[in-house]
Amino acid sequence: MQYCRRRNRLLGLNHGQLMLKTQTSSFPTLLRSLGRAAVEFIYPPTCLLCPTGISEEADQHPDFCSGCLNKLTTVIANACLRCGAPVGPFTIASDHCILCKREGFAFDEVIRLNLYRDETRVACLRAKNPSGALLAKTLVNLLVDAQQIRLSQQTFDAIVPVPEHWLKRLVRSQYAAETMARQIATRLKVRLATDILAKARWTPKQAKSSPVQRRQQQQDAFRAVKSSLQGQSILLVDDILTTGATADAAAKALKRAGAKRVVVAVVAVSPPRV
Repeated sequence: MQYCRRRNRLLGLNHGQLMLKTQTSSFPTLLRSLGRAAVEFIYPPTCLLCPTGISEEADQHPDFCSGCLNKLTTVIANACLRCGAPVGPFTIASDHCILCKREGFAFDEVIRLNLYRDETRVACLRAKNPSGALLAKTLVNLLVDAQQIRLSQQTFDAIVPVPEHWLKRLVRSQYAAETMARQIATRLKVRLATDILAKARWTPKQAKSSPVQRRQQQQDAFRAVKSSLQGQSILLVDDILTTGATADAAAKALKRAGAKRVVVAVVAVSPPRV
């Protein structure tokens, strides 16, 4: 039961859809599903972030204990709509905050789950691991559930993951941004487009670079594979937004190809960006 609840929630399936999927699944796939369910029956599931066991009543998000779930979903109420950074109670969130006003970002909006700290930071880092696909998908489910009003108010032509250079992809079996983009495309029922944007050149790891270096490293680092995106609205997906340099460079490439609007969806933002 616990495995079934996890599987249903992850895929966004209701009972009728699950029955249809079961009826149309191949016998080997069904056997694998039953095997995994049997393992979880013998070894009850624990939280993806801590050793705490998960109660059978945790139907909404059965991959986290209540403590971790609360910390992941405690969202700062007043946030800048342009860059996702928390702003003061008297700041107009629809306007540019002091952190992003001077940047001139090419993207139009940021939709995020939380700040890059505490449990959210741990979750984002683990989602990058080769074994982090389940966690990456679950974090996207939290994001979609928390921001469903803002997401439903917009129409997107395509969901595009921030791409990585092909050489780096050779040594990574799981790429968090693409896994997250695939899941959000499933939830929103919008086309996943991994063929629109490409990383044009290798860039060093961003973690140890200063904000100025990040902007320099990402300048012209992306190119639109399809030359015409005229008038399209793109949801650009990544796991973390730190200085905004990567998302800005990717959005510039999309807009040079004709995209009218680029909205960035991330699990976490990491202010202040100075």
